[in-house]
Amino acid sequence: MTASGAAARVARLASRKRVVDTAIVLATAPLTAPVALATAVAVRVRLGSPVLFRQERAGLHGRTFAVLKFRSMTNARDASGRLLPDDERLTPFGRLLRRTSLDELPQLLNVLRGDMSLVGPRPLLPRYISHYTAEESRRHHVRPGLTGLAQVSGRNGLGWDERLALDVRYVETASVRGDLLILARTVREAVRGSGVTTTAGHTGEPLDVERSYPVVDGVSLRRFAARDIPTRVRWMNDPATRRHMRLPNEVTEATTQRWFAQAFRDPSRRDWVAYEVATGATVAMLGLRQPEPDALPELYMFVDPGRLGAGLGSRSLRVLLQWVSESRAYAGCTLSTAADNLAAHRLYQRAGFRTVATDPDGRTHMRIDFSVGGTT
Repeated sequence: MTASGAAARVARLASRKRVVDTAIVLATAPLTAPVALATAVAVRVRLGSPVLFRQERAGLHGRTFAVLKFRSMTNARDASGRLLPDDERLTPFGRLLRRTSLDELPQLLNVLRGDMSLVGPRPLLPRYISHYTAEESRRHHVRPGLTGLAQVSGRNGLGWDERLALDVRYVETASVRGDLLILARTVREAVRGSGVTTTAGHTGEPLDVERSYPVVDGVSLRRFAARDIPTRVRWMNDPATRRHMRLPNEVTEATTQRWFAQAFRDPSRRDWVAYEVATGATVAMLGLRQPEPDALPELYMFVDPGRLGAGLGSRSLRVLLQWVSESRAYAGCTLSTAADNLAAHRLYQRAGFRTVATDPDGRTHMRIDFSVGGTT
């Protein structure tokens, strides 16, 4: 189909969708209005005013509008008057609202006003627009939706690349019949509460942050997210990984979920996965933990045990060190590795680390200073 033909198809579909959206919202108002009113009262009692949360989002053709949601977080602040992190302000009541999607009910008003459709790519922040690829920008060829193909294909468990690819697929294949099927699946999943992450940040970092990481030899970084837990469990139980790491007898999904819950709330650490940009495949897991405010952070890293010897460790380490150099986040870092892990020693030495001590129990401690190391 030509570009003009595709544009004409989208325009015809938009007109039909507008009629269907309005009809469905008005027809279901006797059911949704009382639920929305009861939710508004509960928000007012539990969280206070304002009841509604408004935020600028990018809509059709990238034009901005104010998306409406019921508030799910408090306005708690620290001693200096700054808002606490989202995860600390999200109350059990707020988690319930998000898990059941009741916080989204005010967006029915956005649908009636024509800002949104019932089905379409979810409206995202305007600052993300400059980080889309040309293909991904096509998500703005249709009105954003209260739900969409990405939401019924994994909801918050998907990474940015997958979510945006599904948005583009929706634009290419959208139909009124398809919208009705997506709405039916949305209702089913909302009732089940499946696929939605109610903890802020557990899906990773904002798009503009994730895509600001450097790329070295086709490898980049993203923050560790809940969806990476199964891979971490599998890798850490692999004999090739355990050979040189001090690990408990068994790493389970339950223990890793507890680790992640603590690590996510710990301001002294950062945990990433390194991935191949071309394929999205995770190739390594690495992180930095600062034991004391004035101490250098400690580095850890382990590579996909099924691809050892492919240079993934070197590429992953280099992209992390380049990010540290560009962000000036730390003055240096330390690490420890098994003294008999000669391959790791060579890797770290090539990156600019130097040995500072060796323990009697066979651990070698190394250090790099970024002002004089290989990253400057």
